[in-house]
Amino acid sequence: MNKDTPNIEELRESFARVYDGPDRLQREYDLVCEAKRLNMEIDIYRRLYDLRSEEPIDPYPKTKNWWNIHTTWAKWALHLPTKKKWALLRKGSVKLLQSGIVITVVIGLGRYVWEAPKRQKQAHYQAWTVINSALSQNGSGGRIQALQDLNKDGVSLQGLKAPGANLEGIELEKAQLGGAILQGAWINKANLKGSNLNGARFQDANLSETDLSGASLIGAKLIGANLNRANLKSTDLNYADLKGAKNLTPEQVKTAKNWETAHYDQELRDRL
Repeated sequence: MNKDTPNIEELRESFARVYDGPDRLQREYDLVCEAKRLNMEIDIYRRLYDLRSEEPIDPYPKTKNWWNIHTTWAKWALHLPTKKKWALLRKGSVKLLQSGIVITVVIGLGRYVWEAPKRQKQAHYQAWTVINSALSQNGSGGRIQALQDLNKDGVSLQGLKAPGANLEGIELEKAQLGGAILQGAWINKANLKGSNLNGARFQDANLSETDLSGASLIGAKLIGANLNRANLKSTDLNYADLKGAKNLTPEQVKTAKNWETAHYDQELRDRL
């Protein structure tokens, strides 16, 4: 610091000489004179003068653990004198308003909420575009993620057409897949737990190690489907067609519901 720079006490004495009434011209004149007398730049002197009556605020608290931050800060704010609380609030509010943060956040948040349905609708449209454009492909073609996203948003997948598709490991728990056309598809190691698969067509599909527990397969076509180690616990097989199903054991079948009314090869029927 320059040796000619006044100390705090000298500054306070100088501030006391400045006119503090309604006459702005007199106050500005005094500010200029005092700044010149103390050999200080007028802008620096004016900033210091504006801070003359501002109450100091205790240092912000620090915590060792992040999970204690809210408790520590709440106690700190609660025990501040009333004047200091208002000073802190005023200081923070002014800074936020000056920087435009409050207005920007409010407008941005409002727009985000307002446009949420539109964004979701657009996302669903894009997902269906991916699914439909991959119709002639045997690979995934991006369908796995698209179908999972739609199901997560509660969109019905009823009547889905994906014959021969590779949907290995897909997560479609509690999906609405009634009447889906999935013959020859690879749906092994998938999660179809609790899904509505009524009337779905799974002819020659690979459903090995797939979780079908609690699903509804009423009237579904599983002719020639590979059901090796598929979980059929509490699955509704009422009138399901399981003729020619591969690797299907009586033990699997008997864990399902209404298995007596399903259709089987005579050999499996005899074993049941």
